[in-house]
Amino acid sequence: MQFDQYFLYFLIYAIIGYICEVSYCTILDKRLTNRGFLHGPYLPIYGFGALLVIIPLMFFHANPILVFLLAVLLTSILEYMTSFFLEKIFNTKLWDYSKNFGNIHGRVCLLNSTLFGMMGFAATYYLHPALVRSVSHIPEVVLHPLSSVLLFGISIDATSSIIRMSAFQKQLAEFRIRVRELEERIELLAKQMATPSLESLRERLDNELEELKVRLNKRSRRIMDAFPSITAKNEEQRLQLELLKMNIRSYRETKREQRNRK
Repeated sequence: MQFDQYFLYFLIYAIIGYICEVSYCTILDKRLTNRGFLHGPYLPIYGFGALLVIIPLMFFHANPILVFLLAVLLTSILEYMTSFFLEKIFNTKLWDYSKNFGNIHGRVCLLNSTLFGMMGFAATYYLHPALVRSVSHIPEVVLHPLSSVLLFGISIDATSSIIRMSAFQKQLAEFRIRVRELEERIELLAKQMATPSLESLRERLDNELEELKVRLNKRSRRIMDAFPSITAKNEEQRLQLELLKMNIRSYRETKREQRNRK
C-alpha cells in the first residue's frame, strides 16, 4: 500500500516536472520543445528529486529557510550524480552547464539549483500535503492494480528509451567511420584526372554522403531536443554532435522560412 502511494507521488511529480520543463523551454525556444528522454510525458528525475527532497524535509517543516537550502543541496546532488552516471553509461554528457554562472563541472549550476530549490520548497509546503490527501482517497483495490500497470508501462518505456540512446551512440560511431571512408574516396578522386566516369562516381559519393547526413540528422532530432547541450569528452564525437546541432538548427530555420512564405 505504501509503495503504491509513493509510486503515484513519484509519477505525478515526474509529470509536473515534464510540464514545467517543456513549458519553460518552449518559451525560450519560441517553439514546442519536447524535453523528455522517455516516450511518455514525464521526467523521472523530477519524481526522484521531489521524493528525495520532501521526505527528509518534512522533519524541518518549522524552518522554511533551512527547507529551501536543503532543497537546493539535495536536488543539486541528485542532478550531479545523475549526470555523472549517465555519462559513464552512454559516454556522453547529456547536459552541460559549463557556460552558466556558478556551475560545478558543467553538471549543475546556480540558476537551476535555485529553481529546483524553489520547486522543492513549494512542493514541501503546498503541493505535497494536497497530493497526499488526494491519493489517500483512492481505494486500495484500485490503487495497487493502477500502480502496477503504470510501473510496467514506465519500465517498458525506460528500456525502449535506453535502447534508442544506445542505438544513437552506435549510429554516431558508424556515421563517423562511413563519412571518413567517403571523404577519403572523394579526395582520392579529386587528385585524379577528371573523366566523365570519375565525375559521375564522385557525384554519387557526394550524394551518398549527403544522404547519410540527412538520415542521421532526422534520427537525432529527438535526442537533441531532449538534451540540447549534449556533448562528449572525445573531441571527434564532440565536433560531430556540434555539427548535428548546427544542421538541425539550419533545418528548422529552413522549415520556418518555408512556412512563412506560405
